[in-house]
Amino acid sequence: MEANGKAGTRPAGQGGGDYPLREAMERAAGRVRLHMPGHFGRRPPGARLAWRLDLTEVEGLDTLGAPQGVLRDLVRRTAKVYGAEAAWLSVQGATLPVLAGTLALWPARATVAVERHAHRSVLAAAALGDWDIRWVPAATDPEWGVLLPTPPERWAEVLAEPLDGVVVVQPTYEGLAYPLAEVVRRARAVGAVTFVDAAHASHWGRSPALPPHPLEAAPALVAHGLHKTEPALTQTGLLLAGPDAPAERVDDAWRMLGTSSPSYLLLAAIEGYVAARETGDGGWGRFAEEIVTVWEDGRRRGFRILQDEWCRRGGTADPAKLTVRGNGRDMVMRLRRAGIEPEAWGPGWVTLVVGPAQGLPARFWRRFWDVIGPPAEPPAWWHAGGWPEPGPARLRPAAARGAVWERVPLREARGRVAARPLTPYPPGIPAVVPGEEITEAWQETLTRLVAAGVVVEGVEEGSVWVVV
Repeated sequence: MEANGKAGTRPAGQGGGDYPLREAMERAAGRVRLHMPGHFGRRPPGARLAWRLDLTEVEGLDTLGAPQGVLRDLVRRTAKVYGAEAAWLSVQGATLPVLAGTLALWPARATVAVERHAHRSVLAAAALGDWDIRWVPAATDPEWGVLLPTPPERWAEVLAEPLDGVVVVQPTYEGLAYPLAEVVRRARAVGAVTFVDAAHASHWGRSPALPPHPLEAAPALVAHGLHKTEPALTQTGLLLAGPDAPAERVDDAWRMLGTSSPSYLLLAAIEGYVAARETGDGGWGRFAEEIVTVWEDGRRRGFRILQDEWCRRGGTADPAKLTVRGNGRDMVMRLRRAGIEPEAWGPGWVTLVVGPAQGLPARFWRRFWDVIGPPAEPPAWWHAGGWPEPGPARLRPAAARGAVWERVPLREARGRVAARPLTPYPPGIPAVVPGEEITEAWQETLTRLVAAGVVVEGVEEGSVWVVV
C-alpha cells in the first residue's frame, strides 16, 4: 500500500485516505443541516450512545422478536405515549412497519387502493402480496410540480368500488395533508381496512399547534419513521395499532421480515425519544408559531413557500417542511457554497427539514433568504403541470418482477414495460412502477431529470430494465 507517495509509511486504517466515506461524512456533518434525521447532528438529552454500547441480544437486553423484559416495557410505553392499542419498534426505519403492517392486514391478491405518491416500500408490499393494486391518481400542482394529497371527494369515488383496503399517505413528502377521518369512515363503511403511511408525521399531535396525530382518525395501523423529523437516529421507526389491528398477524409478519440482529443503539435512541415525548412537546408548539414568521418573511422578500400557500388555501401543512420555489439546481448550489445542506431538490424547488432541535435563531433565516435568493422562476423546461400521467399498466408489479428482463437505453425505452421502479430520490416515490408502460412523456422527463443532476434509481448509466 502507498500513502502520501511512500510505500509502507502508514498501516492500513490509520487515516489519510483510508476512510473516504468517513471523511465525506465529516465534511457533510460540518454544514448547517436542513435535512433528515431530525436530530440535525445535536445529541438528544440523555443519549449516551458509543461503540461500547453496540451489543447483541445478551442477558438483560431482551429479544426484539419476542420481547419479555426491558423491550416489552418500552413497547408498552411507546403505545401509551401515542395512545395506541399496541406498538412495534423498528430498527429498519418506516420500511419494515409499512411492509409488515400492510402484509398483515390483507391476504395475497387483495384489492388495495394506494395513493400514487406512496413510498417505494408500499410498492414492495404490493409485489410481495401480489395485490390487485388500484392506484389513486395523484394530482400535480400545476405551478409547483409536486404531488398533492388526495382530496376527500376523490376518495369518495375510489371507495365506491369494492376494496379490501386503502393505503393513505399522510402527510406527503412536502408535508401536505387533508383531514383523514372522513377517508377512514368511508373505508370502514364499505368493509375496507385503512393503513396510514405516516412516515413523516411521528411528531404530529405532540403539541396542539401541530396537526392531529393520524391515530385520532382510528385507522387500523399507522407507520412512522422517527428520524425523519424527530431527534432520533436514522433507521428508527414505529408501527402503531388502532382499534382494528390484527396484532397476532402483525407479530408474525414482523418476525418474518424484521432483522434478527437488531441494533440496540437504535433501540436506545427510541427509548430516549419516548422518554422525551412523555415529558413535553419537545419545543414543537413554539416552533410551529415561529416557522409561520419565517414563511411571512420569505413572502415579503418575494419568495413562494409551498407550505404557506397550502395553508392559505385551507389545507394542512407540516411546519417541519419548508419548500421554496425557484430554480432548484441554482438554489441548492448556492446553499451548499454557504455551508447549508437541504433535504431535497427538484428542477423547480428545494425542500428543507426544519424543527426545534436545530435551535436556529432569527438571524439565520435572514441570512438564509440572502443566500438562496434572489427569487427566481424554475427552468423553462419544467413545464406547467409537473409530472406526466402514469403509463398504462400492462402487468401487476409481482408479474413484472417475475418476468424475464433486458436492459435498454432510456432513449429506446418508450412503449416498453418497466421491470424495475424508476424513482427520483429523494423522496423515493416511484415515477414509473414495474408493469407500467414507459410513455414518451416519462421518457423525456426522466432524461431531463438525470441531465439536471437528479438521482433516479433504476436509471443506470442511461439504461433501464424492461420486460422482455
